[in-house]
Amino acid sequence: MYCASGCTVRGQHKPTCDDRETCKGCIPRVASHGTLCDWCFQRLTADIAAAPALVHHLREIGKPYAQVQPPSGGKSYRDPAEGNILPAAWLAADEIHANLASWALLILEEHPLGERMVGPDEASAWHTRYGTVAGVRTADATTALVRWLTPQLDWCAGQEWASVMRSEVSSIIATTTARWPMAESTERPRDVAMPCPRCDLLSLTYAPPSFATQPFKVSCSNPDCARVWSEDEWEWLVTMVTAGERRAG
Repeated sequence: MYCASGCTVRGQHKPTCDDRETCKGCIPRVASHGTLCDWCFQRLTADIAAAPALVHHLREIGKPYAQVQPPSGGKSYRDPAEGNILPAAWLAADEIHANLASWALLILEEHPLGERMVGPDEASAWHTRYGTVAGVRTADATTALVRWLTPQLDWCAGQEWASVMRSEVSSIIATTTARWPMAESTERPRDVAMPCPRCDLLSLTYAPPSFATQPFKVSCSNPDCARVWSEDEWEWLVTMVTAGERRAG
């Protein structure tokens, strides 16, 4: 089975390919995670992991505009949570959160375990109410949502809508980041001095949290691997490697 997103292997061509000078590759990638190839699955994971930092960034840059009074008394200009004009950056933050929440609600609807996968307190932390998304005032709600979503992605990759999820999440993260680039003061990812456990290349980078409640992220920059580790996964892996080194010593 091939990747549902239509991905191809770079540099590899079908025998019938007659335009190899401009064709970057036309042999389909094999679907290794449900209906998605490795690259698509890890890109989906990375984009979802990036959401809390982006929401935090959007909320911060919108604060100065929230103090401006609307040009009229119309309530349509106002943020019910703040009482002032609603900055465009805050609308973008809500759209990102709403997109992720819509996928979470779909998972709860279609997963065999259904609503047993989440408690009422956890769902309320996502800022969802009666199937819709309430206004997101901090990135904490997005962080909680991402922490819940990430372990469900293996199941999501096997669903018929996996490629749609991959495309939608990637699009909203990419277009929002392009319009409101992250602050230059954000610390750049650092190289990790150990081979990637998945592809064995020295291609790992560590992305530190950009705000207090966001988890860090370790990812592989090799495009044929692109593995992303959550904070919990990486800490477990480091523990196992350290224990193995001690036994070997």
